[in-house]
Amino acid sequence: MIESDQNYNYAWCIDLIVMGKRSFSRRSFVKSAAGISAAASVGLAGCMGGGGESGESIELLTPEGNLNIMHFLSGTDEGFWADEGLEFAPEVAAYGRFVNALPSGGNDVGLLEYNNLAQYTQEGEELVQFGPCITQINSIFVPTDSDIETVEDLQGIRFGHPGWSTGTGTYTQAMIWEQYGFDIREENESVESDPATLYDLMVEQDEVDAMLQFTGQTVRGLANSDDVRPVYNAWEEWEAETGYPPLITPWCAQRSWLEENYDTALALVEGWGTAQQHIENNAEAVVSEYGQLAGVGEGDQDAVIELAESGGLHLPIDEYTDDLIDSQWRLVEAMADLGSIEEVPPREDHVISIDDLRAEADA
Repeated sequence: MIESDQNYNYAWCIDLIVMGKRSFSRRSFVKSAAGISAAASVGLAGCMGGGGESGESIELLTPEGNLNIMHFLSGTDEGFWADEGLEFAPEVAAYGRFVNALPSGGNDVGLLEYNNLAQYTQEGEELVQFGPCITQINSIFVPTDSDIETVEDLQGIRFGHPGWSTGTGTYTQAMIWEQYGFDIREENESVESDPATLYDLMVEQDEVDAMLQFTGQTVRGLANSDDVRPVYNAWEEWEAETGYPPLITPWCAQRSWLEENYDTALALVEGWGTAQQHIENNAEAVVSEYGQLAGVGEGDQDAVIELAESGGLHLPIDEYTDDLIDSQWRLVEAMADLGSIEEVPPREDHVISIDDLRAEADA
């Protein structure tokens, strides 16, 4: 099981009711949100309590501050998952429940980071990823007036981060190793703290020279160019390297559930794809209405709108192809090279492309 190293995080549990009556309104979601105080984070996991028949439910967990909350809320209100035979009803869940959602005896379907996929499969879990979710947009920032200009300059410095064992930490360490040939974790003095504190340590107190940030503070940094500037943007760098951005939390399921519910899995992904397109086409309205629930402050909304309109927040589901999966497994292999994971999960056993998913659903 994964131990939570993000105790300052909380999560939403999103309950998808298959062909059921909508029982949880956005008003209720907002009311629940008002009772939660936590820092922004990234990552998503999920679960299911049945086989997809009428009256049975699927549960998904997503941390507070995750930008995918905008997809789920706007998509639910617009009826995109209802059109696929699915509906949502959210509730609050702690981060530990989120990150441990998919092991045996837990949940059956959700979304999962590659480092956690590797650990769980190493422990004997039969998990299969089956679709894209949001991209890894988290970035490394330096003060605007810093002498640090390139990624190669990120050596021999005081480096702030929210935890190397987090998805953000593991992904970034592996990408920089693969692209630039040095271990950013080993080459620097490490300063670990929660994201908001890291921002202040660099901008207000000058106690770190560079910082790696989760989603909420990444958005804050992109929106405040007078204070900080990015020197490493994960989605741009990995796309330039491989042709595709890194995906932080692909859809994932227990194999036994997936093989009995290919049609439900496809409905989840198709609904997600429609929600993605809706946000790209209506970014300003969606961010204005749902941004705060996703951890986006009013002063940071323009940065998220720009990302949404450009398609930078997510990958079209039709691009979840073998070539895309190749680019992701290259990242997983870099994690293994660094020792961040014990071994690379066999690709043929633990991922299915969108084309193959559709073929299985139609069979």
